[in-house]
Amino acid sequence: MKVLIIQQKMIGDVLTSTILFEILKEHYPTSELHFLVNTGTIPVVQNNPLIDKIVEFTVEMNSDKKAFKQLRENIKAEKYDVVIDAYSKISSAWIAKTSGAKYRISYNKWYTAVAYSHTVQRQTLSLSAAGLAIENRYKLLQPLLDVEHSRRQPKIYLTSQEKEDAKALLVNSGVNFNEKIYMISVLGSDTFKTYPLAYMAVLLDYLVKTTNATLLFNYIPAQEKDAKKLYQLCTPKTQKAIRLDIFGKSLRSFIALTSQCDALIGNEGGAVNMAKAISIPTFSIFCPWIKKGSWNIYEDGLKNVSVHLFDYIDYHPHFSNKKSAKSKAATQYQKFEPSFIIPKLHEFVTGEIITPQEQEYSATVITFNEEKNIARCIESLLPVTKDIVILDSFSTDKTQEICERYPVRFEQQAFEGHIQQKNAAIDLAKNNRIISLDADEALSKELQASILRLKNNWDCNGYLAQRYNNYCGQWIQFSGWNPDRKLRVFDRRYARWGGINPHDTIQLGEKCKKKVIEGSILHWVHTSYEQHSLKVHKFSTIAAKEYYDLGRKSTIAEIILKPTWTFFKGYIFRLGILDGFNGFVICTFSAYTTFLKYLKLRQLIKNNSKINS
Repeated sequence: MKVLIIQQKMIGDVLTSTILFEILKEHYPTSELHFLVNTGTIPVVQNNPLIDKIVEFTVEMNSDKKAFKQLRENIKAEKYDVVIDAYSKISSAWIAKTSGAKYRISYNKWYTAVAYSHTVQRQTLSLSAAGLAIENRYKLLQPLLDVEHSRRQPKIYLTSQEKEDAKALLVNSGVNFNEKIYMISVLGSDTFKTYPLAYMAVLLDYLVKTTNATLLFNYIPAQEKDAKKLYQLCTPKTQKAIRLDIFGKSLRSFIALTSQCDALIGNEGGAVNMAKAISIPTFSIFCPWIKKGSWNIYEDGLKNVSVHLFDYIDYHPHFSNKKSAKSKAATQYQKFEPSFIIPKLHEFVTGEIITPQEQEYSATVITFNEEKNIARCIESLLPVTKDIVILDSFSTDKTQEICERYPVRFEQQAFEGHIQQKNAAIDLAKNNRIISLDADEALSKELQASILRLKNNWDCNGYLAQRYNNYCGQWIQFSGWNPDRKLRVFDRRYARWGGINPHDTIQLGEKCKKKVIEGSILHWVHTSYEQHSLKVHKFSTIAAKEYYDLGRKSTIAEIILKPTWTFFKGYIFRLGILDGFNGFVICTFSAYTTFLKYLKLRQLIKNNSKINS
């Protein structure tokens, strides 16, 4: 199979699209894979063993019709079986259409759809730590493969010689390797994506004062004036730490220099993506009009960290690349004062938390045989808390092994009931502010931002968020599952888990305040009908026992009528019919659960009455 992937854009986009090569080679080991990219981005894909050929899109091809026509003819002559257009613009659609490939795949846009044999819809809500940029690349493979999302990160392949040359340059320039070395991404790709220089100078002064590090500046010759302006804004001590004489004379040499640094710090963009692709820690400052959830790829709050104005202030952002959004960047950046960033930067470079403890969160999760879910849950919590408590009921699968890969506290105790376990987990937490999730749940990136904003704006005792439920691969919109608001962020001094097992709820004290915050709890309910069936039997047994302990009764009328009402309420009145076949299945299982619960309760009453008599 011969495949062409088109990605004519910036460095970050090109790097992100390289994950497609890894997946295709795994499934089609003998395939021949080509990559069409702009001239300026070729250095980041050089030496990639998964790419068989790089097809260059030159500046000339943008304006010269003859050169563009020749490119299309060359591509047609290659006789590709598959063309995947990750760029998805009119020019790339034209290339795909004239390629003659049987499979021509891209994102669904009304003005280019005719050029492709298959189109996919971009998702707008990030469902994992990977971020939207990577998640949407996966979708481009849907017409070819049923591929499961796994942790795949873009990679840049430096040669040993390139690394040795970079180290020699630093040694010969007198850089002290006993002190920290930080590469500073001083400027964004344009002024709209550049943190104000006066603010950046404050951060650099703090960085040098705190770590005594050597600072290298990342900039291109055209940006030299602004780089020197930033240098002049810094204190004399910081100026001594800045080595303006050391910089990458080419993109590959910059990457090699970065590989010798302890971290890259500064404006989000191509430099951050390149650092991540060579496994160098990053601390990135996002532009206010860029959606953080798209590009904060695999952030863990430790090695890869980012900050966004929306993490601190709700300025009702409009995330867009349009001029109207960009024009507001300067005003929004002025609100993003260094004082917001310094606590997180300090933690990144020193490992010390300087945020007041009363503002810090703890997260609690209870588990039993959650090997398929727990990593996703933990990864969603890492950007918002450093204290994650996993209370396990002696799992027999790989749950413990997976948890131990992350900076969490893994505790175990025998299962005493959902309510009892969750309250025990709360008691183990270090902080009073709690984020409580089930193992099959995760925080959306939007909810992460809302929780971070609460640090300095905590004015209630508990906070609710909308929960979205995924059932057998489908996000359910009705069937009594939406709206589904859950209180999962609270102050433990005013709240405990209560209710009736297994249906636990957070119960706030009298006169306590609560409100809804932006973002979603993502809930993967069941992955198969068989799994749902097993859970129905398990939960109906638990509920029947709880009802019996409470002295509840079960009549024949209840056994008949309550399940019937449960079905019609979900399927008709709560519009389960609009969720298609899965809506019917959900409402049927809900009715069956109710039926079993009252039937088992009746059996318990009958059995115990015989014993007592």
